[in-house]
Amino acid sequence: MENEEDIYLPQENETISAEDFTFVQKDETIHDKKFQTKPTTFFKDAMKRFAKSRSSVVAAGILAVLIGMAIVVPLADQNDIETPLAEARYLPPKWFDGDLGGFLDGTRVINNAPLDPATGGLPADSEYRSDAIVGNITPHSAYADALTDAVKKYGKGGDVKITNSNVEVEGAFAPKDAGLMSPELTIDLNKEGQSISFYIDAENMSLVADTDLTYFAAFVMKTASDVGDAYIVYPLTPEYHWSTDKLDVITVSDIAAELKKEDGFAEETSLKGYLAAVIGAPSDLRSAANSLLISKVESSFADIVWDDATKAMTNWSVTDQGARDKAGYETGYYTSFNQPLTSIYHSQILYGSFRYDAYQHAFGDKPGVTFSSNEIQSFIDKGWITYEWRLVPGDGMEAGAFTLTAEGEKYCPLRSVQAENYYKNSRTGAVRQEVVGTLSLYRRLASNGQIAKYEMPKYVFGTDYNGYDFLKLLFSGLLVSLGLGFLASGINIVIGLIWGAVSGYFGGTADFIMERFTEILGGVPFIIVMTLIVLLIGSSFGTFLLALCLTGWIGVAGVTRSQFYRYKRREYVLASRTLGASDARLIFKHILPNAVGTIVTSAVLMIPDVIFTEANIAYLLPGTMVLENSFGVTLSNVQKDLAQYPYLIVSGSIVMALIMISFNLFGNGLRDAFNPSLKGVDE
Repeated sequence: MENEEDIYLPQENETISAEDFTFVQKDETIHDKKFQTKPTTFFKDAMKRFAKSRSSVVAAGILAVLIGMAIVVPLADQNDIETPLAEARYLPPKWFDGDLGGFLDGTRVINNAPLDPATGGLPADSEYRSDAIVGNITPHSAYADALTDAVKKYGKGGDVKITNSNVEVEGAFAPKDAGLMSPELTIDLNKEGQSISFYIDAENMSLVADTDLTYFAAFVMKTASDVGDAYIVYPLTPEYHWSTDKLDVITVSDIAAELKKEDGFAEETSLKGYLAAVIGAPSDLRSAANSLLISKVESSFADIVWDDATKAMTNWSVTDQGARDKAGYETGYYTSFNQPLTSIYHSQILYGSFRYDAYQHAFGDKPGVTFSSNEIQSFIDKGWITYEWRLVPGDGMEAGAFTLTAEGEKYCPLRSVQAENYYKNSRTGAVRQEVVGTLSLYRRLASNGQIAKYEMPKYVFGTDYNGYDFLKLLFSGLLVSLGLGFLASGINIVIGLIWGAVSGYFGGTADFIMERFTEILGGVPFIIVMTLIVLLIGSSFGTFLLALCLTGWIGVAGVTRSQFYRYKRREYVLASRTLGASDARLIFKHILPNAVGTIVTSAVLMIPDVIFTEANIAYLLPGTMVLENSFGVTLSNVQKDLAQYPYLIVSGSIVMALIMISFNLFGNGLRDAFNPSLKGVDE
């Protein structure tokens, strides 16, 4: 605008003519200018606002990836998850080849694997394979106090441990003490110099405080009584008191001479019985805490001499097999009344620690596997091998001429041949031939359709107890649960929108009655609803869907009702009603679109809620779900493996967490996009 002083103001009685005016735009065309902005729609505008929320966009991307994997992985991953594969149980996740220190390389650390003390390596019968060890074995010695299989096979030294007995035989004379008894033998009373020495590990013996513990060597005879067999103990040495003597060896230099001192034996020429080292205590102080440790035995009897307690406990050879069988011990020794009071103490065993390739253990080549003639012929027909059977049968036959073809190098399960066996039925004359060779297990599994490729498998999430690929198992379950979630959410949203819209729009008596109904229905815990439905109509996919839809719509209805109460009195609604708009048009054209922001958030969050609910039911009601491969059931099945194989539950939990968080952020982003006035603040 021009300055006020430049504006000409006509004076009073001044005449203004047409010549005083000039046309300012004489040479220009006057027209409307185009809009500088392009027309848009409500949806496009909402998507622009949604794109400004980075967290929501990232969440949408994560959801797209997870949903895409739930669709693609079960189709693309050809590993069988229907047939259990025992060899592949609990394989750790493997993404990379080589030793990466246990980081997703399919290896695990093995501690305390028994080693052969003679070689310092794995024994021939070890459960571990030498070719699966990554790096070197770190050996270390340890002591074992239990007679485990490892101790029986590879332990050495130590002590035989006898604990104080608490057993008495009523009505018959019997020892009140526990002792290590030899196999049954015959003592020649006319022979001198028959001796026995029990070497005591005095330093490591234990006893209850203030116990008057005694120990001695004895000859034990078995006798019949009214209540069964009983044992009579004849001491061959004095009773040594542990509190004062602490002897390192109990020796009887002439057993026959000591026995002749007993009344009734003077006329005997021989006696059958057992030599024993006995530990005793007063009857009121007997306790398993009292122990006698015997490190070795020397005697003039060939059957009861040993210098290695562990070996004696595991490999004792006895002549009286009946006595050994009755005692129930492999050692040839047993204790009074056949009670299990004998064990090992501080047996020394060599252990090793190493990193172990679990995949090589499971799928590595296995020699000594038998292949039938039909299998060999099938390999020949496929062009994988050439093989010439030997014409002359015989024992210990050599292998026939065997060659792998170029195609067989990749596909054939038979890698080499060690021998060929020939069998002929003497009655029918039927002939059967077979080949003993090296099996490539993963190639056989691939040819059977149990794994996807003819190469060493890699399981991204590892395998479970059944040997199933946990990646495929998890995303197959996620697909089932997502399908259930979208279906249940769609039904609940439709019901909730209609119910909430009617209740909120009409209000009054209709709203009062509808609200009381939803309060009653919503007051029943879901777990009870689920249980009742299962009891009434059985367990099925439809049962679970019905249970989810019975009360799942109440939340959407409540949010919709509150939004309708907020918007139904607005001016634009009153204007539309004045112009004759119907109730349906007011609800779905004017009120619902403006309330859609908060409603969308509730609707989107319902999908992960359904998945989470299904997982909870799988935990709380195991066995009632028919969704056998659902996400929740898959996680429930591996919860028992949390302590030993945590990668199973961790991988599933990460997927669950991503699903929950991403749906939450995605829903919040949609709320802000469809209702920008909220600015991310929940009303």
